[in-house]
Amino acid sequence: MEYLRNIKRLLTDAARDGNLSQSLLLVGPRGIGRFSIVMDLARTLLCENDRSGCGKCPSCRNVDRLYHPDFLLLFPFPNLRPESKKVTIFPFSDPTGSGARFSEETQEEVERFKESKIGDPYAVVDFQKRENIPVDVVKDLMRSLSRRPLRGGRRVAAILEIDRMAYGAADLFLKTVEEPPLDSHLILTTSQPDLLLPTLLSRTHIIKIPPAPVKELTEYLMGRIKTDEGTAAYLARLSGGSPGRAVSLYESDVVSRRDVIVKYFAGLSPGSNINQLIDDVNREYGMGGINYDDARLDFDIMESIIHDLYLIAENGLDNNLVNVDIEKELSALGRPGTEVLDQWEACCAETRRACLVNNVAAGTAMMFFYISCAEALQGPSRLDFKLP
Repeated sequence: MEYLRNIKRLLTDAARDGNLSQSLLLVGPRGIGRFSIVMDLARTLLCENDRSGCGKCPSCRNVDRLYHPDFLLLFPFPNLRPESKKVTIFPFSDPTGSGARFSEETQEEVERFKESKIGDPYAVVDFQKRENIPVDVVKDLMRSLSRRPLRGGRRVAAILEIDRMAYGAADLFLKTVEEPPLDSHLILTTSQPDLLLPTLLSRTHIIKIPPAPVKELTEYLMGRIKTDEGTAAYLARLSGGSPGRAVSLYESDVVSRRDVIVKYFAGLSPGSNINQLIDDVNREYGMGGINYDDARLDFDIMESIIHDLYLIAENGLDNNLVNVDIEKELSALGRPGTEVLDQWEACCAETRRACLVNNVAAGTAMMFFYISCAEALQGPSRLDFKLP
């Protein structure tokens, strides 16, 4: 995409000229294009045609397939069936001597991630179980980096989402970041730099990846998922300028989820029937009707609606609206006033924390949110209970 062109050109030019930092950290949200930059740099550094990144030589083609012996790719993954450790799942792990051995189910998940990224470098790939980068795999990577490259005299090690390294792994890997082998480049990525060790941050050349411009991302989405301009513009804004997240939102049926939430907002009034509201929310969210991933998405939608209602309350209908495709529907909700919106915003933040941090049941959290929004319209004194 065009918004990454200048960053890619500067980095690949530095790689060709031998001026690229050996320890590079790409910072930005998931799906923003960090992996696309990783692939461009790997092709350039390992290219057999004078580091041109030609895309045609055997090295470039092998990089594209994530099959090059000197392109060491590591990323967080879930440990499925930990009681069944049978295979090594990364090529740099020794099949006989490595302590990093996992089940065949885990191997299948790792391969699914790689295939998704080969098909679309912007893809946001989620796992069903929580993922991390285990210490034993990091040890395998470090042992591989201590050896000579197998082809061409250079090696590229890419560690995606390095903030997801297991406890102790980042400390172990720090020495390698500080003093990488002369024949190797480390390309690290993170969406949460605040979770990284300050010493690691200070030892890397940090590149912040900007969001895609709304217009460019809208046009990309119209071609990529074949949707209308209004929906594409909404996805572009809600995703924060991340192509991968925008596609993931579309695949999560975010528009239908937003329709439900707007319906509840439209039903809020000073005279809301709380018992009826409880029945309605129970039908929608009760009895396991929402999981934590869906809840996280619903909170994002709620926050975007409250954000837009602030703008509407201040007559700020401009390009800052997130839900730009339903401007009329939001305007029809009326103007609750900034005091009420402040309470809704605070309640949304509290509910998100309770649900996603304190593990309050998602259905219970949603019930709390909508009841609190209704009571806020009746005066701040009605907000007299808290979630854990």
